[in-house]
Amino acid sequence: MIDSRFSLARLDPSEDTVTGTGYQSSNGMLRHDVPHIRRIRHGIMPLFSEQNIAPWREEVEAVANDLISKLLDGEQPSDLNKRYFEPFIVRVVALSAGITNDEIERLYGFSNRVLVRVENTEDRAEICAAWSELYDYSSHLIDKKLSDPDGRLLSKIFAEFKKSRLCDDETVAASGTILAGFYTPFGILSVCAVELLRHRSVVKACRNDPRLWERTVDEIMRHKAHFNFFLPRVATEDVTLGNVNIRAGQVLLSSLHAAVTDPDSFTSPDALNAHRDQTRCNIVFGAGLHFCPGAALSRQWLQVGLERLFTTLPSLWLANRYGDLEWRPGSISMPKKVPVTWDNEARLVGYQT
Repeated sequence: MIDSRFSLARLDPSEDTVTGTGYQSSNGMLRHDVPHIRRIRHGIMPLFSEQNIAPWREEVEAVANDLISKLLDGEQPSDLNKRYFEPFIVRVVALSAGITNDEIERLYGFSNRVLVRVENTEDRAEICAAWSELYDYSSHLIDKKLSDPDGRLLSKIFAEFKKSRLCDDETVAASGTILAGFYTPFGILSVCAVELLRHRSVVKACRNDPRLWERTVDEIMRHKAHFNFFLPRVATEDVTLGNVNIRAGQVLLSSLHAAVTDPDSFTSPDALNAHRDQTRCNIVFGAGLHFCPGAALSRQWLQVGLERLFTTLPSLWLANRYGDLEWRPGSISMPKKVPVTWDNEARLVGYQT
């Protein structure tokens, strides 16, 4: 991912038969190598720092509390995907980005159409059309935020792009990449919750020591809730990796699962262990200059979403057997539904909406 002998910029869209990355604009953030990608990212990275996003945590917690209150008033069993995870991510995106309810629906629709696995050759036209529509939307949103800034994340990002003297096409394409990625925590949140429902001892440990939530979220992402593979790269020269000879021009698709379950990097890699001594598993968010800008923001949403849910409802259980869950294929395989039940009498004493 950081080796200059492997390029994103040289990827021929027709050779990207799995991820759809190659179908976005050649000016998109996922289609550049050093040094140009550095110019695009330089001004916006501080906006996504843990320090700068920390003040938003209280607002995110308020969203979680409101949704949990509504969940408790509903019938059982209840699908957490529809009643909690999806609306939670949609609402916190709106808060951080500073977009209206109408824009929420449109942006969420774009995200679901551009960040998909390529299943057959007919998908190409649909994915290309979705990216084109997203860029049109991005252009409109950029003009709106620059003329009437609101102090939220998108206004600041667009202002930094303008300050960096990116041309219009670069600004629109880079913004489209960021907008498309806002909703990816939905699937991760769903998978993380299912794993916690299967590992009650981990939930208990986190309730006893809330400091463990941060480490637990990172560990679940390493263990299960991550993209299946890295972005494709093109070899710019003949390369030998291990015993494999790679010819210049060949497309590589690296397995993220293999990386996060490497026994040379992780002791008992197939086990979920919230007490691991290893440092934060950053590799699930990429590496180098293509490390996900929104990593800290995603972590905040995941930590708050899971902590509020499992702290408030210690009696939460899967309504069906784990083996009966149906899974949706995609870049992140996630359950179609997460049906749960709970004991209303066992909710956390002192919980405030």
